[in-house]
Amino acid sequence: MIAVSNLHKSFTSGEEQIEALRGVDLEIHRGECTFIVGPSGSGKSTLLYLMAALDRPTSGSITIDGHSLTDMSEGEQDAFRRARIGFVFQQFNLIPNLDAVGNVLLPFIPTGIDAGLEAKARLLLEKVGLGHRLKHRPARLSGGQQQRVAIARALVKDPVVLLADEPTGNLDSKGGDEIFHILRELQREQGLTLVVVTHDRRFIRDGDHVIEIQDGKIIA
Repeated sequence: MIAVSNLHKSFTSGEEQIEALRGVDLEIHRGECTFIVGPSGSGKSTLLYLMAALDRPTSGSITIDGHSLTDMSEGEQDAFRRARIGFVFQQFNLIPNLDAVGNVLLPFIPTGIDAGLEAKARLLLEKVGLGHRLKHRPARLSGGQQQRVAIARALVKDPVVLLADEPTGNLDSKGGDEIFHILRELQREQGLTLVVVTHDRRFIRDGDHVIEIQDGKIIA
């Protein structure tokens, strides 16, 4: 499903050149649950953002479901991300003046929303346990409930891969457990390829694919 080859990413900070990724190679198979782990500043979130086509590598290649992201134009990458990649942000990124249904439908506002899409958004919110919070705005939702809305938003497009960047980073342990239970249930039901960046190894189970990164390189 995902193939990364000799991936490099550099940033310029003032007069300093920072190498966030230094020749990363990896493969992630369809339907697999993969964890990317490592200390802060190791490059794990940078790697996830590159796989989501939210940034471009300095060099190297990324292929998802047979499509080369690095050969696409910026517009082609945007279209592919909208259609095929679900992304769950640590900070939720919900719109304050939209209710739960409106936030789930946010990716479709530019192209139009019909009754079928709205029904699908409601169904997804029910699946993540928010059927009783459909009309609530973010300010009236707990952190865990806001992250559930963000997960439903990532799934409304029927992605082939779901990427999550520290999805429990702003939650307490109980809320984190609930979010990972939901992610695993959805992965099993929909056959998703799930890739999660996390610093918390307690969510990893036997049989999961674990990639450990340090100083921009895969070490295990």
